Amino acid sequence: PVDCSFSGGVCDWKQDADDDFDWNPADRDGGAGYYMAVPAFVGHKKDMGRLKLHLTDLKPKTSYCLIFTYRLVGERVGKLRVFLTNRKRAPVWEQDKGKDERWKTGKIEIFQGAETNNSITFESERGKGKTGEIGVDNVILISGLCPED
Repeated sequence: PVDCSFSGGVCDWKQDADDDFDWNPADRDGGAGYYMAVPAFVGHKKDMGRLKLHLTDLKPKTSYCLIFTYRLVGERVGKLRVFLTNRKRAPVWEQDKGKDERWKTGKIEIFQGAETNNSITFESERGKGKTGEIGVDNVILISGLCPED
């Protein structure tokens, strides 16, 4: 597997220069490394912050699985979406806050067709809330289909 965690790993993470705010590193509970987060009070309602994972050397006509942990904490904190390069208009994954504020695992199947995906974008949309945050951590890309739980 390719480890794209923020504390190390081989992936190339870039903040999008055309968005409204940046994702920032936040310390993990227990202090082992950090995750990327957007506090709820950053920006104005509907503002977007995008964090791009640039992928290189993915083989065409191959399946991959993107696995990551995420957390949405706080009232009306907003939305977290994931986009693939070649499907810019529609997110392949989207989540707003549920009842549960714990870290959860997201999985996305990526099929490299003739047109290859060369980036994955995590987009945070600011909600109405003033407290809480949206966080992403432990991003891993593995070859093959996503494993069953």
